[in-house]
Amino acid sequence: MNYSRLKVQLDLLWTVLLLTALVLCSSPVLLAQESFVFPLEGERARVTLVQGEVQRQSSEEGPWTALPLGAFVEAGERIKTMKGGRLELQLPDKSIIRFDEESEVRLTKAEYSPAQSKRDVRFSLVLGKTWANIQNVFGSSKGVQVETDNAIVGVRGTIFRMNVDLDRSAMIKVYRGRVAVSKPHRIPAPGEPGSEIQRVPGPTRVPGPHRVTVEEWIRIVEAMQQITVSAEGIPSKPRTFTMEEDLNDWVQWNLERDLQI
Repeated sequence: MNYSRLKVQLDLLWTVLLLTALVLCSSPVLLAQESFVFPLEGERARVTLVQGEVQRQSSEEGPWTALPLGAFVEAGERIKTMKGGRLELQLPDKSIIRFDEESEVRLTKAEYSPAQSKRDVRFSLVLGKTWANIQNVFGSSKGVQVETDNAIVGVRGTIFRMNVDLDRSAMIKVYRGRVAVSKPHRIPAPGEPGSEIQRVPGPTRVPGPHRVTVEEWIRIVEAMQQITVSAEGIPSKPRTFTMEEDLNDWVQWNLERDLQI
């Protein structure tokens, strides 16, 4: 079977899954929301949907202000969705990132250059829920990353969601494509072990391949699989899940939004 035919069949299968999921769940009463399709420009994320109260903070000590529909979110900005609030951001390549109520996130990097075939977009999810529908661009679907204190989700062309709880544990579910979940390499804060300045030794022999320890891990999570990462940064093994067991208001709302892309 050639690639084009396989891609068509996979797209058809995903559409069937979406429609099946919507039929399985009773029709919810949709909350009032603002939504509009905007022209794409620049290297920023644009707000394409605001539901309820959503706030932004442009600098570390700056005030929190309302994030309006149509605004651009720049690298370095923090966002909070309040109780009952939801937010949708669109990247220049039409990839979509959404956040549920009571979520806090920071856009840490946003570089998008068609001329250089480059996409490097990174979000840091402090708390709450996110849904990502990432498009293939430049012949690759990489270049989008969602980080937490205990895990980094590297996109491999996918639709996935992530929850970060108050205890800092995380749950990732993949609906289409795959993601690579790995342990973040955090720079120790001053006073923490490993933060001291040390003398750099001279040239040494580089060690060869070695067994990955519990401190260095990576998990590839395929479509219709999920993984959890504990507050201590310990990952579970990926396991399968079904659309029936996964359906809730947040999931169905995103499925409906995805059908409009």
